[in-house]
Amino acid sequence: MQVAFSPTGREWSTVSGEGLHVYSLDDDMIFDPISLTEAVTPSAVQANIRKGKYGMALLMSLHLNEFALVKSVIEDTPYESIATVVRSIGQEHLSQLIQFLSKSMEDSPHIEYYLQWCLELLQTHGMYMEKNRGKYLRSFRALFRVVQSRYVDLKSICDDNKYSLDFLQNQANLLLGGDDKE
Repeated sequence: MQVAFSPTGREWSTVSGEGLHVYSLDDDMIFDPISLTEAVTPSAVQANIRKGKYGMALLMSLHLNEFALVKSVIEDTPYESIATVVRSIGQEHLSQLIQFLSKSMEDSPHIEYYLQWCLELLQTHGMYMEKNRGKYLRSFRALFRVVQSRYVDLKSICDDNKYSLDFLQNQANLLLGGDDKE
């Protein structure tokens, strides 16, 4: 019999005669001990990545619920395998995956890559998520915020580039026009 608290104080667990009980103040903490076995380890996730079993690696990393591990699997998945991996994800992990994608996309330079993940998720599981929109609303809002933020950043860069190119083109035209008059 024992009680333990996390360093943040937002989670705590007890061990009793009935087993392990984990409690959290956060709604998004997902602990899925049913699918968690001794075979689901970070090294097993890495082994599946090396073997090219990206769907299995992603499922295992989602069960472990470690951000760095999930991000590693997402980023190690080849672009052409994204659709296959997304199809292998069950409905019980969709919200969790969307949250991880949102968090990973915030500071990643691989915008198109993450947008492809989002597109495949919506094309594959969109109808189900639409029917159960209340369950996915929080995840969608987080994803929308990140995509919107990245869009604003990119739009600003593209506008600056467009104005710089217009300026350079005008300067070149002035120089070429000045040579014709002499």
